[in-house]
Amino acid sequence: MRKPSIILLICLIFWSCKSEIPPTLILTNGKIWTGEGPETFVEALAINGNIITETGDSKSILALAGDDTQVIDLQGKLVTAGFNDAHIHFLGGSMGLTQVDLLATKSLEEVISITTEFISTNPEKEWITGRGWQYTYFESGLPDHETMKALHIDKPVFLKAYDGHSAYANPKALELAGITSSTVFEGFGEVVKDSNGNPTGALKEGAMDLVGKLVPEPSYQDKLQALRKGLDLAASLGITSMQNASGSEEELKLYLDLLSKNELTARYSASFSVGENSTPEQLDRFNFLKDSIGKENPWIRADAIKFMIDGVIESHTAAMLEHYADLLPSDELALGMINIPSEKFQSLVKDLDAKGFRLYTHAIGDRGVREVFSAYENAISTNPPRERRHRIEHIETISPDDIPRFSKSGILASMEPIHADPATVGVWSKAIGAERLPWSFAWKSILNSGAQLIFSSDWPACISLDPIRGIHVAVNRRDPSGFPEEGWIPQEKISVYEAMKAYTSMGAYSSFEESKKGLIKVGYLADLIVLSEDVFTVDPMKIHEIMVEKTILDGKIIFEKK
Repeated sequence: MRKPSIILLICLIFWSCKSEIPPTLILTNGKIWTGEGPETFVEALAINGNIITETGDSKSILALAGDDTQVIDLQGKLVTAGFNDAHIHFLGGSMGLTQVDLLATKSLEEVISITTEFISTNPEKEWITGRGWQYTYFESGLPDHETMKALHIDKPVFLKAYDGHSAYANPKALELAGITSSTVFEGFGEVVKDSNGNPTGALKEGAMDLVGKLVPEPSYQDKLQALRKGLDLAASLGITSMQNASGSEEELKLYLDLLSKNELTARYSASFSVGENSTPEQLDRFNFLKDSIGKENPWIRADAIKFMIDGVIESHTAAMLEHYADLLPSDELALGMINIPSEKFQSLVKDLDAKGFRLYTHAIGDRGVREVFSAYENAISTNPPRERRHRIEHIETISPDDIPRFSKSGILASMEPIHADPATVGVWSKAIGAERLPWSFAWKSILNSGAQLIFSSDWPACISLDPIRGIHVAVNRRDPSGFPEEGWIPQEKISVYEAMKAYTSMGAYSSFEESKKGLIKVGYLADLIVLSEDVFTVDPMKIHEIMVEKTILDGKIIFEKK
């Protein structure tokens, strides 16, 4: 009897000492949203290492402090879990920081001015590349040699639209690519030509590769350095987790390299791009990478596959159930385009679902969305039962008949509120037409159906990476200037709570990480942000003015606003 008593005593002493280890960091005197409900707030929290260990009132949490505990007085500021950008193309966005950045432009004049300034200050660059022009800048919805005449220089210029689905190539770039009036592009995309059959410089979807393949490939070190810049930007915007929505093994290696150097300042979920021409060997390799990285690493996972079933509304490449409102039914793009034949897509989805991947599929048109539902539901009914959390990405327009399919199947709605900024939807709305307009970016209808909603930016295919800007649009359906006064399709507005949840805990849920991040809760990873204003009580039309003052990742401050 004596021996067990001694062991019990030792255990009690051990656990007593363990529980009395002082926190490494305390946040006090604040308004801390735990994320568990719309009104779940505490005053203070304690962090030990990288884990939240206590939450409660300021007095009780401060009583835990030791001599070496760092204490931050929040002075009433709002704290939330860090943002999870659940659909992003982070390497592309980061590389764009070293190119012509047109994402913040508001007019064609700005596009020309910024591009010409970049050309004059970067004389060593052989190619001028960039991204960010909007379809609304052009009467026809696309640039051409007349509107972009200022860029007719003896250097190739290649500028992508903000969404990355169309591009403008100046005459020099077309010359180098061998694109002439006789060029015929067969595939997913188009070389746009004028009424005389001459290339206008506009390229859609896969046709962009005719020029894009000539652009010099950046080195591995160039990519690493660009990612460091991108990570700094993400930290300044409170993004502590991201889920890549395209990728390759090489791209995954970049993040593993940064992690090995202790330079990865956001938790990263990789996905691998798969299409009609992906080989069995490639799919086997992706499966190997998924299993070798596993699901326990809190920094990196690689268990997702990304498909693209259609294009975008503005270029008439998104797949539609009825013809585009601004095209004749006889037009070859009247119903958009399907990127992967249905039978092949169904086969790929069924195979990769059976291998245990999470699936993302880009589907913007209502026919594209329906194609994805059919393929996912077929795999779910055919393969052995398990919890999947497959996602449909974007869902810019949807048939109301398909909305209930989310909750019935457990398929997640993954959407980008920033794409519905009313200042950018002129060309989009014209193409959709009045009849389909009520089902545009239908966040509220999707939530009301019982579906799970996830938010993201789609950066760099967006006008802003900032989650706060996306939340502003989700809540107001108005741009920062207040346009339109009543909101664009105002019945689809959602609450601040619903938008914040979609940008935090639901992102974690989508990657099976809801038990470790996305909430401010004891035992969860200490990924937090401090905001300049209370997003829950501020005038909704001032949400876009809110800034991140501090970003805490893994219990460490990685950004402080100066």
